[in-house]
Amino acid sequence: MRVTLVTETFPPQVNGVSRTLGELVRRLGERGDAVQLVYPDYGDRPDRPDACRVRSISLPFYRELRLPLPPFGRVHRAIDAFGPDVIHVATEAFLGHSVLRHAERRTIPIVSSFHTNFDQYSAHYGVGWSRSLIWRYLRWFHNRTRATYVPSRTTIAQLERRGFERLALWPRGVDASFFRPDRPGRLAVREGLGWKPDDVVLTYVSRIAPEKNVDYLADALAIVAARRPGVRILFVGDGPSREDLEARMGDAARFVGYRVGDDLADHYAAGDVFAFTSTTETFGNVVLEAMASGLPVVALRAGGVGEIVRDGETGRLVAPDAPPDDFAVALLQLVDQAETRRRLAKAARAYAESQTWNAIMDDLRERYVGVIAQARGPGSSRTPRSGP
Repeated sequence: MRVTLVTETFPPQVNGVSRTLGELVRRLGERGDAVQLVYPDYGDRPDRPDACRVRSISLPFYRELRLPLPPFGRVHRAIDAFGPDVIHVATEAFLGHSVLRHAERRTIPIVSSFHTNFDQYSAHYGVGWSRSLIWRYLRWFHNRTRATYVPSRTTIAQLERRGFERLALWPRGVDASFFRPDRPGRLAVREGLGWKPDDVVLTYVSRIAPEKNVDYLADALAIVAARRPGVRILFVGDGPSREDLEARMGDAARFVGYRVGDDLADHYAAGDVFAFTSTTETFGNVVLEAMASGLPVVALRAGGVGEIVRDGETGRLVAPDAPPDDFAVALLQLVDQAETRRRLAKAARAYAESQTWNAIMDDLRERYVGVIAQARGPGSSRTPRSGP
């Protein structure tokens, strides 16, 4: 099978979408499929013979993301030369729109995936007035594809209410052999931060930005720090709110920036409880990574996170409209109750171990095969080509 994947985020970028798409490309390659990757030029030169890197600029309000710039004629020619059996568009802006139109002209079956609540992000960046326009465009875009893959049932329900069609569940997995509690660098991280092995560490891993509801998190953590001065607080990530949060939290928290690979896994394992207050997640990859690392999760019951965390079993869920003090109380319960913390950690780890990337990506691959067969019609005996 030959697959063209079109995205505006991919490794080496650090976010849940890029990690998911990286796993997809890895799994398709292992199955012998040829993958053409169309993505922004990050200045990297990986060994991807079918990659088509696109000229791009950084977004002023989200420096980590890059927006591909038209014209996209070179992209269209690259797709024609590759000859995909199916095109998967993972992001819906200028590049995705252009490829959608090109696929329609060439009658190439095209599918899409929905990853980000852009309308909710717009409110955090002062353009909330554009919500209705954004929803109209997103509905138009996805309904022109043969299927839209969505990471959680909660998000599927939200999209169905807004008139989206042909939605299919495509959840996320985790490598539980990589993200695990017994990481070799766990104690080294703690020692490097000046913490003792038996200190209780509350960890946050994600972009430090308004759309992640970090002001709420900081309010809750400040309450925890005031009531339990010995608790350690760790922020892993970066973003426009980092400087403000560092000033607010003072000596109560440590900020270490983005971490990747083994270093990231070691920082997860160095924690004891994962604190996450985002209300905009369609899934929440970091939550599953934290659970695989043996951390019970305290989160707001919102978006896809509410499907991952089981209240009282693998963590604690707090109502999304609850005051920060309620969130702080949930954290303090796990800080104070070591046995409860260990029980929830064990269950969180067991759940994460059941969420394998291979099974999830194999299911998506079978969906590709079905879309290709449907596009070719019931009378066609052709099957997707294997390998290059």
